[in-house]
Amino acid sequence: MKRTRAAAVLCLVLCCLGMAACPAGVPKTYPLRLGTFSDQREHGVTDLFIYSPWSPGQYAQLTLPEHCWGVTLPNTSHDSKAPVSSPWRISGDSTAAVFEKNPRDGVTFRATAACDSMAVKLRIEIENQSADAVKDIRALVCLKPDNTIGNPGRGDCMRAFRDTSYALTYFPSGGRQIQLHQDTHYSGEYPPGITPENIRTKIVWGINVKGCPDIRSIEDVGWWYIGDHPGRVVEEQADPALIAIQARGDSTRWLATIWDPPRVLFANPLNPCFHSDPSFADCPPGGKTSAEGIVFFHDGTFAQLVERALAWKAALHSAKESGK
Repeated sequence: MKRTRAAAVLCLVLCCLGMAACPAGVPKTYPLRLGTFSDQREHGVTDLFIYSPWSPGQYAQLTLPEHCWGVTLPNTSHDSKAPVSSPWRISGDSTAAVFEKNPRDGVTFRATAACDSMAVKLRIEIENQSADAVKDIRALVCLKPDNTIGNPGRGDCMRAFRDTSYALTYFPSGGRQIQLHQDTHYSGEYPPGITPENIRTKIVWGINVKGCPDIRSIEDVGWWYIGDHPGRVVEEQADPALIAIQARGDSTRWLATIWDPPRVLFANPLNPCFHSDPSFADCPPGGKTSAEGIVFFHDGTFAQLVERALAWKAALHSAKESGK
């Protein structure tokens, strides 16, 4: 036990200094830190920056949330009618962050993030101290390794994970590693303007989660995947609700995210952005409802990444059952 602990400490020191590989059997870990914007803005006002453990000067943008709304719950949005400062409060050591807002009287929206080795644990909580129940809660959480397609060149982006053609995006299904678009199936009509020549760069592919309702059956979020809208849903279902982007040129390096309880996965190559969106139980007066998420930075195989996601989910459920 002492030898294993000493090896892990030595691994951490050497990896942080970039001096050596870790001994066999000891996972690589690097320091993670959080940040946010320092100016005022009207778009992306809920953006949290997660700095890369591999290249600390680079960061991914996590829009937490992009939107969150429900019956009697006004939208907490990444858009603002006037320029505002970041609502995120970052801890002194940059390893934790919290954002609170009152969408209406008596209701608190709370988002938190905490670095944990090669991951960032996330939580959205809605506390209802009003007389009216909060129902049918929807939330979108957007992960962008780079900026939007109109501004693809910021020097501090995680460019290796920028995927505008589904060349790097994967999810687990039926015990298999599935490449979105390449390995998935769809037999319906495509959105207007989608052709065989541009489909990889324009269509928004959605992925239902095994055991969850078909996203197209949920009126206020499912419209994105039907009719004239740019999204469609593949036949394969995610299990677990993990979406992962492989680094370009490095098959052992991954950026991934998952939420529990889950709602849907999707990827939009036009941004590009990646979603594993949460679902929530209704919140009665005097109650709370929440969902937990995580962003993984992973060195290793896709199968090992899925194992990490399943272990995180199992620990989460165990803690809830024990009342922690």
